Amino acid sequence: MAKKKKCPEEVSEKWAIPYADFLTLLLCLFIALFAMAQAGKQAALEYAQAFAKAFGMRLVPFQETLPKQILPQPVVPRSEPTEKGRKLQRQIRELEEILKRIGLEGELKVSYEVIGIRLILQERILFPPGSADLKPEIYPVLDKIYEIINEIPNPVEIEGHTDSIPISTEKFPSNWELSSARASSIVRYFIAKGIAPEKLKASGYADTKPIASNATPEGRAQNRRVEIVILNIKGAELTKQEPQQP
Repeated sequence: MAKKKKCPEEVSEKWAIPYADFLTLLLCLFIALFAMAQAGKQAALEYAQAFAKAFGMRLVPFQETLPKQILPQPVVPRSEPTEKGRKLQRQIRELEEILKRIGLEGELKVSYEVIGIRLILQERILFPPGSADLKPEIYPVLDKIYEIINEIPNPVEIEGHTDSIPISTEKFPSNWELSSARASSIVRYFIAKGIAPEKLKASGYADTKPIASNATPEGRAQNRRVEIVILNIKGAELTKQEPQQP
């Protein structure tokens, strides 16, 4: 006589309740994310702050998460001015006197490098915030720089630099456009004064070449700058590498 088969034990369905709760929470999360994406940047930030408050957390601004020190810069061989470079030194001192007379003392930095002489001007003396329109009060300074570079055959590169704070306007969708436009404004000014266009080059670097930490307002102010690089060419070298110490 054949044995009767035992009925399989009933499978518990208790797992279905937490699983349904999980799916509900997941659906709510996706709805919230979709709503945040549609609401815009400011509303998304408010949503994020509300979530963080609900979970007892604090939103840390992006800048606070950045390291306090920028990465070490590569070692650049020290350079000194040549005889022709020393002539420019005297003219640069005159330029510093002009800045002093108009109340902008200390806003110019000069670096003597293997590639040539670099003049570093801070954004605050050149342009209004978020703009590439030159301030009229800076014209005497640019006129003196024009005199310096007009007397020599050396090519000149104008570099625009920004800090790491994003910009998004109808005119400047990002810092790339802003930094390039600022460099171009100075190039156009020099061309209008009479310098040959082929002698000039405009470059925008956005925030890719910081000289200070972007984690502080002071560091960001240093990074917002324009650099005018007077390049060495054969027969008209302005700098030379210092002899290395044994």
